[in-house]
Amino acid sequence: MVIPPFTPCPATGDAFIGRRGLVRNLRGRIARGESLAVIGGPKLGKTSLVRTALKGLTDHTVLEIDVGADPSPRIDVVPGSIVVLDNLDSVADSAIESLLARVSAAKPASIVVTGGRRLRTMLGRSGTLAGVPFRVVPLSVLLDGETRRLIGRDTSPGLAAWTGNHPYLTKLLLHYMDWGGDEEHRTLEHAVATGRCQWEPFVRRLAAESGEGPERRLLCYLIERGKPVNPTLAQSDTGIRDMKAVADTLAYLGVISRWIRNEEATLFAGCRLLNDFIMAEAKNSCPTPWT
Repeated sequence: MVIPPFTPCPATGDAFIGRRGLVRNLRGRIARGESLAVIGGPKLGKTSLVRTALKGLTDHTVLEIDVGADPSPRIDVVPGSIVVLDNLDSVADSAIESLLARVSAAKPASIVVTGGRRLRTMLGRSGTLAGVPFRVVPLSVLLDGETRRLIGRDTSPGLAAWTGNHPYLTKLLLHYMDWGGDEEHRTLEHAVATGRCQWEPFVRRLAAESGEGPERRLLCYLIERGKPVNPTLAQSDTGIRDMKAVADTLAYLGVISRWIRNEEATLFAGCRLLNDFIMAEAKNSCPTPWT
């Protein structure tokens, strides 16, 4: 049986799962005329979040442009409109500056941009780019309850352990389970094996975006611990001075989760697909002074 590849697409309406509080927050800020920078790793749901937040704002014209697909788009901004520049950091720095300057000069009501680590670096501490002040909105992986809602039916309890609650990886493995044919081939293990051609390139990209230095050091530490760890303990064990900034980066990339568990802040590397790849790739390069 030939299984069609998984084709992701932005989720809106009933297909959009979780992040309802964040949707309301974004919708309110956009309605007040704030400009937002939604920061997240690849396929973490940035486009879905923005489109869902914009629903209901019928008083404004919305112009949505995927800059990743067209780095030099023709833009006819209506004054007072909402302009969405998706995947903004996929183009050169100089193009970003000029593009934002053109959009800002047209006097839109709000500018919403999405991007990943590069865009977050460009925004810096001030959150300002090309003279436009942005409210930075970082994403993260889904909560446990949101992943259960995404699954929507009984399935292997190990699914979240393989995907770390990453929405793209969860949907990908569900796709290969649904197309597994008979019951024997609709297992999680079969989905992992059959979907490798898709999840492995994505995992490689996640690993590359997590970078080296303190980010990779913290990630390797959390993988070796294999359980949620208090940030203070992680800082003591690894010697990473700016633990919050490093953990922030890994969290909004979707590489680790950071939640309050039993009234305690924790960091957790819970994606087995990524963890196995990282440790196989760099098992001899991660400094481990905590061992």
